[in-house]
Amino acid sequence: MSRRHHAAAVLLCLVPVGACGDDAAAPVDVTSGRMTARISSSPAQITLLVDGTEVWKTNAGEGKGADKHQAPHGFAAIGSRAADIEMSFGSFKITEKPEAEVWRPIGELGDVTPTDTGATFTLLAGGDLVGTGTLTFVTSTKSGPDPGSAGFPRHVRIELVTASQRISLATPCPPDEHLVGLGGQSFDVDHRGEKVPLFVQEDGIGKFDDPDDTYAGLWFLTGRKHSTHTPMPMVVSSRGYAVAVDTNSRAVFALGNDEHPEAARYEAQEGTLDLQVFVGHEGGQAAGSSDAGEALGHMVAWTGKVARPPLSIFAPWVDAIYGSANVRRVAAKLRAQGIPASAIWTEDWRGGGDTSTGYALDEDWRVDRVLYPDLEALASELHGQGFAFLTYHNTFIDDKSDVLAEATAGGYAIKDATGAPYNFTGITFGGSKLLDLSNPAAVTWAKGVMGAAITQGSDGWMADFAEWQPTDAVLASGEDAFEVHNRYPVDWAKFNAELLKPIAGRPDPMFFMRSAWLHSQRYAQILWPGDQQTDFSDGDGLPSVIPMGINLGLAGFPYFGSDIAGYMSQGTTPTSEELYYRWVSFGAFNPVMRTHHGRSARQNWQWEQDAASTAHLRRYARLHMQLAAYLWGSAGSFERDGLPLIRMIALAYPDEAWAWTAIDEFLLGDRLLVAPVQAAGASARKVTLPAGRWFPLLSGAPTSGGEITASAARTEIPVYIPEGALLVLYPDGIDTPLPAPALGSAVVAGTAREVWLYSGTAANPAHTQWNDHDGPAGAAQWTWTGRPAAAGAPATATFNGAAVTVTSNGEWTAVTVTGDGMLVFPGGGTLTIARGTSAQTIVRLRS
Repeated sequence: MSRRHHAAAVLLCLVPVGACGDDAAAPVDVTSGRMTARISSSPAQITLLVDGTEVWKTNAGEGKGADKHQAPHGFAAIGSRAADIEMSFGSFKITEKPEAEVWRPIGELGDVTPTDTGATFTLLAGGDLVGTGTLTFVTSTKSGPDPGSAGFPRHVRIELVTASQRISLATPCPPDEHLVGLGGQSFDVDHRGEKVPLFVQEDGIGKFDDPDDTYAGLWFLTGRKHSTHTPMPMVVSSRGYAVAVDTNSRAVFALGNDEHPEAARYEAQEGTLDLQVFVGHEGGQAAGSSDAGEALGHMVAWTGKVARPPLSIFAPWVDAIYGSANVRRVAAKLRAQGIPASAIWTEDWRGGGDTSTGYALDEDWRVDRVLYPDLEALASELHGQGFAFLTYHNTFIDDKSDVLAEATAGGYAIKDATGAPYNFTGITFGGSKLLDLSNPAAVTWAKGVMGAAITQGSDGWMADFAEWQPTDAVLASGEDAFEVHNRYPVDWAKFNAELLKPIAGRPDPMFFMRSAWLHSQRYAQILWPGDQQTDFSDGDGLPSVIPMGINLGLAGFPYFGSDIAGYMSQGTTPTSEELYYRWVSFGAFNPVMRTHHGRSARQNWQWEQDAASTAHLRRYARLHMQLAAYLWGSAGSFERDGLPLIRMIALAYPDEAWAWTAIDEFLLGDRLLVAPVQAAGASARKVTLPAGRWFPLLSGAPTSGGEITASAARTEIPVYIPEGALLVLYPDGIDTPLPAPALGSAVVAGTAREVWLYSGTAANPAHTQWNDHDGPAGAAQWTWTGRPAAAGAPATATFNGAAVTVTSNGEWTAVTVTGDGMLVFPGGGTLTIARGTSAQTIVRLRS
């Protein structure tokens, strides 16, 4: 199993405690700066302390369960692994056998020996030696404020190595603790009280809120509560720490559920438990962060961060299918209608057609010259109009695909036990094979075939699937397919990241994925939450997107957006007009705003349905294009502090208890609170705001924190910003951030900005500053002092001492200035611009 760690030797103070007593039972303190790891032999326990104060610990001793079939909740335990596993359509039915549910507790540690970087010890079960352990202080690679200068490492690795097939470690789980994250979970963000199996697989079509994840009915089609493309063995605690289990095998997190209500148990179904613990601290946090946010930042630094994607991902993307002529028509209409877009994505470039279950893609790997006879010319034209051109790929080798013969002859598919290509029923309901990403020759061949699309003009694609690798496959690497099943999407992400490199004179590459596992973070450029139902259902419809976005952000995936307006209509109705309107406005306040025709492409309500629907997309696409400047700057907070763009409100407001469980509102960046309407037929919803005074973003009177009722017609979305804040945007009317040499009329994003200022005094000073590239994480280029709420709308203003023209509509006051300087409003309020440019700035003040 591949493991990635950045460990560094640190100066240790080795303090055996109670040296005059019974050394065998005395704890051993191993210290690095202000951090101490206290290792107790009998009963076995590890405690982490900062300045003598406990910040994290394991449970102690054996902590046996009610019987041998219940996992112990003491320090650790080992067991065997035996299960019947069925795979169908990318879903996995795992039925544990009774002999696999026999646990043996590890109650004591032996031979605790300090080392230069921590300590080593042995694992004892009933007096028998069953394994070894290592504790290592790891230097954090987080680049935010005070990553290590507070005097202690923020990352401790605890590795328990045994010859077993599963291993578990337990920690206390108090009733008031919140445990958030775990990747693409679609019902909850706080998973305390649940037992969550973590195994990459299809989400399913429709999901049910059954905490026991019962397999029922057509289990291979219907999702269970915790089935997901993007499970992550990572959790963040409201107590200011984070935990990750570094494994590619199946993991189980039992977090204070009925099994042991006051214990959290972390299990890997292999012989090694590689536990990573990350600790926040008081003082020195990133602006608007918390101890939990600090711990998250250190965890995300450890996983690795994807390079910042191009600005074009933050502008709208629009899908276009049905052949070259229709793609050209859509592109021309977007520009003619003033609907901004940076990308046209065409997933049927390799073929597609209408079927009894909707519009389905062909499973070829190469261009369909019937639908797209002039793909190269089409791509060139789109580039000239300021669009990137995106296509589609997956790793299935369908029995009817154009690469079957060469893939089979080359031995590029995974094998079965006989050595033949592993065959299963694929997405076309016929036979299919799967590319063996553990085979270097197969990877080289596949890059050659898929890379041809780049030569033909593709600037990236949807990198689909990656959940289906069977657990009983024979891999070229010789690895156990069960133990590396979860790594398949990591390898697929790496494949795409290596293949898609910038090309001079072309839009920078973009790719988006729906599947991921631990360590995908450094490769996967963009995630989308999969094939949501075209409805308002919990778990798999529109309401599922926010919890998935929050949970994935807590796992280090900052760039996220969903299919607008849903994809799958099986078992439900095609996209309605109401759903379309709600999803478009919501999508505008995601990092990535991307339309999708959906499986029921001919029946789904789309932006071209009527003039009003086109106008609705135009309005919110233009707003999203303006927000691209804010989103680009917000990426700086992720790069420095590990804070995602779709952000759990509790990371910024940890004292707001409700914010640890909220699944229907979130922060976009550090200062926009987004609370979309997600219920059919609703024209209002309850919104909870943190303490302080908040403005509705676009219009309306400010309101105080707490629960309010927000009215929102189907064309509107409740979004709020704290008083005293500033918001740096692009000016309205930009068509694209990409060059558009073929369109002289196209407005391309440049250095001009539009800045919205809000009266009042900001509770968080970070909300009063901004840096174009790094947002609140960079040196301030924009600074707003705030303006007394009682001062009202100003009638005059000066810029660098000279009077400027002021206009007002009673709610917004507008001023246009050029270059750097100080804009001063009488009665209070100064905006300082220090960008080093002569660009124009449109300033709008909300009084």
